Amino acid sequence: MVRRLVLLLPAMLAGCATLDEPTSANLAQYCTAENAYRLGSQVRAFFGACPKEREAQFLQGLAAGRALRPWTPVVEPYYRRMEQTEKQLLAASSEAERDALRARLRDEEWWAIHLLNNKGNYM
Repeated sequence: MVRRLVLLLPAMLAGCATLDEPTSANLAQYCTAENAYRLGSQVRAFFGACPKEREAQFLQGLAAGRALRPWTPVVEPYYRRMEQTEKQLLAASSEAERDALRARLRDEEWWAIHLLNNKGNYM
């Protein structure tokens, strides 16, 4: 746990709170293992924006961050759907297919975060 916090600290200090979405201006900072770790711990999805040479490092950080996310029976199906959709996105052969998968992924991510943070009626 301490090691994970130590890995997360540089991302927090670097002001990564603005790195929730990749843009052409922040792609180098977005596609780091540290940022991926933070995103994974916040139940965020990977939309396939990182260059291939950074993708493996990003996905490794994302998986490590996801190990911290809370397990709840209501949200677990959305976690699994997000991971399946991310795999499909990485394997997609056309931009139209990737766009459709990204739209589905945004929806799955929204529901996972919503259900996790609004426990009143769902847990």
